[in-house]
Amino acid sequence: MSQEPLLPYGSPSILSGIAENFAFHSSPENFITARSLAFQKAHPHQTDSRIPIRAKVLNRNVAVISSYDQIRQILCDEEITSYLSSSQAYDELMAPFFPPPNLLLHDPPYHQERKNAWVERMATLNESIRPLVRETVLDHFRNIPSGSIVDLYESIKPLSWRILLSIFIQKDDDERGGEHADIEALHEDLLRGQFSLFPVSINTRLWRSPRSKGLQARQNLQSILGDKVAHGRCPFAVGGPEEGQDIANHLLLFTSSLAAKGLASLLSAVLLNLFFFKEGGSSLSTKIQTFEDSKQRSNYIQSMILEVERLSPPVVGIMRRTTQDIILRGNQESAPPTLIPKSWDLWLYFVGASRDPAAFGETADRFTPGRYYNSGFSRQEGFAFGAGAKNCLGKDVIRMIVSAVVETCLGQIQGVNSNSSSEDTVIGLQADGGDLPAGVQAWLGWKPKVNPEEWARDIKQLPTQRPRKPIMVVVQHQLAS
Repeated sequence: MSQEPLLPYGSPSILSGIAENFAFHSSPENFITARSLAFQKAHPHQTDSRIPIRAKVLNRNVAVISSYDQIRQILCDEEITSYLSSSQAYDELMAPFFPPPNLLLHDPPYHQERKNAWVERMATLNESIRPLVRETVLDHFRNIPSGSIVDLYESIKPLSWRILLSIFIQKDDDERGGEHADIEALHEDLLRGQFSLFPVSINTRLWRSPRSKGLQARQNLQSILGDKVAHGRCPFAVGGPEEGQDIANHLLLFTSSLAAKGLASLLSAVLLNLFFFKEGGSSLSTKIQTFEDSKQRSNYIQSMILEVERLSPPVVGIMRRTTQDIILRGNQESAPPTLIPKSWDLWLYFVGASRDPAAFGETADRFTPGRYYNSGFSRQEGFAFGAGAKNCLGKDVIRMIVSAVVETCLGQIQGVNSNSSSEDTVIGLQADGGDLPAGVQAWLGWKPKVNPEEWARDIKQLPTQRPRKPIMVVVQHQLAS
């Protein structure tokens, strides 16, 4: 017998919505886990902790989804995606700072036509990325004396900026890096305005609100990037003014502070796993060096990166808005379907979904670097880059960047010809102190069943995931033997 669909669990009031808004932005993991536990206590016969949770965020009805299957329904099932809108969900948060036309704010069917053109453009970058990343990484670490102790994330963040800006914005011959620094500073103002809890634009002689500064930064960035496109200082060919505006709008996204911090988040998690996760008493960096076949070595690195993406996605989730009532099938055969009414927001929590035992088995919350390597890459991936027709356009580029960083650190980057004496340089990281905090270990998948309070204490989740406190490491670099 079919079951009647139910609304998501919870019934927040207007007053509680204010508290929920702050609780959600403080730690989505703690917010969702606390409500899941409350549901289990109220309904002990229901064992599924990944039930949709109802919340009030920014005074809107929100269904928080953390089931792997239900997120795939939302992103990949055409019968459902046709009743969802990205542009409406992001209108207030994104559109004023990343104005259309851009793929992030497009909905089907117009979206796919424009995306096909951008897939072709992005494919032209592949040949140039590895040597550029290699030289940027080596130069970055050359400027850190061997034996220095650094905050890993704060060291990787400027490296991420340099990589993205070097790929997407070509310097003029007389530039010495100053304009890249200006672009970075403007993007930081834009991000602060975008995520300000005071979403009003005020500009007086004595004070300007973060939103006002962010909107001005967007205008300045559009001018700079438009000029770059007009003078051929970007990697994409321009066919006319309309195409040039489209490219400039997307460069605003590709070089954003959110993109740089997302890359820094992913690289930090990858490097912590590469150098500090122990398997059989040895680090992954040591294990990878034992592969004699370069293809096997490359495949294992890719498997490790996919596993990091699954457990530690930089962006914890995305939004959609319903344009009609939709019904999601239950997470289990015994679970009732879920009704999401028209005009509700869906907040897809990738961190929880990618640790769903229904999708990844008993080791769902454990870092298993060979998970994809051992299965011949047949296992389903996490949601670091979304899924379906609107998956992230930059997925292949980011994966190429991350694998190039790993291979450069190991002195084994493939497909690069260089006469530089630094070609055989090996970069390593060593721990400076004891064990990582419990919440950081949970974020990495080293320590399962960590209390959500510890996760909230140790990991900042918005706008991208990273440790709240510095993770100090010792940088080592030397010529390979």
